[in-house]
Amino acid sequence: MARVYDIVDKITNGNAKPTIKIDADHEYTINNSKNTGVVIKALSEDKQAEDFERMDKIIQAALGKEALDYINSLELAMPNYNTIVNVIMAAISDISLEEMEELAKKEAKKFRK
Repeated sequence: MARVYDIVDKITNGNAKPTIKIDADHEYTINNSKNTGVVIKALSEDKQAEDFERMDKIIQAALGKEALDYINSLELAMPNYNTIVNVIMAAISDISLEEMEELAKKEAKKFRK
């Protein structure tokens, strides 16, 4: 008899979208689908794109234009934009923010050498 692998619960629970809370009134669902992951991976590897443009495109792909417009209206300090992008990358990779920040630090060290 053939085996049956019942993954209904795993897929159902895995489809819950993560969210990012920017402030008390603004919470956005992070699109962590495969297609968005592919787009974000391509954006993050695009060496011709300017850093700020790349960040905006990643935020828009994951959170939508409304979220990008709101975030840009806040005129946040650069480290805060990095945190938002790290949250998005963590959600896409299904890891904690702390793990993503550690990976980002390691990547930054490579570029400083």
